[in-house]
Amino acid sequence: MAIFEQSGIASTYERGESVMRFSSEEPSLFLLSSGTAALQVVDQDQANELNVTHLAPGDVFGSISQDRSANNQIDMYVLAKTQCVVIRLTAQQLAEKCANDPAGIFAVYGEHSRTSLRSLRKVGQLAFFDVRGRVSSALVELCGLPGATTHPDGYMLTNTRVEIAAMVGCTREMVGRVLKQLSGAGLISIHGRKTLVHVAVGR
Repeated sequence: MAIFEQSGIASTYERGESVMRFSSEEPSLFLLSSGTAALQVVDQDQANELNVTHLAPGDVFGSISQDRSANNQIDMYVLAKTQCVVIRLTAQQLAEKCANDPAGIFAVYGEHSRTSLRSLRKVGQLAFFDVRGRVSSALVELCGLPGATTHPDGYMLTNTRVEIAAMVGCTREMVGRVLKQLSGAGLISIHGRKTLVHVAVGR
């Protein structure tokens, strides 16, 4: 988006680096310019972590207000999944840039809302789908990311069972059992550490 490119500051993050935390002292919005990242939640003891949703180029995320909940047991942050470039725009910069252009705020928050709604849908899947449904939805999500490779029979994924387990809130072993079921149904094929998704897998 032009407003980020005109007024924001671009930074490069390597795989595994934290891009931002929602508990940051300076509220900001971010535009993922290249690469992929993920919105993560972790409990206070950092014993349990969940990948809520992946972020792709063009996604806007962040917050312009601080979470001042003293008893919040959950921490939220964005993690780089590949090398990525992120453009940061502080709340003050956004207000100054849009002072004479209110439509700019609607454009930014339209994109931000799209990312937020996708995250809410993922939470709904975790709450209402069984494990097979959650794993199937995770595979569909991964097929839409830059890391998926097109194949004559569908999409080839290199994501590990550990990564998929972190997306669906279950164990690696459970993911393995579901993948075996999906393979038996002809929806996917397992090729070593790679997964070929033949069709949009269903519940």
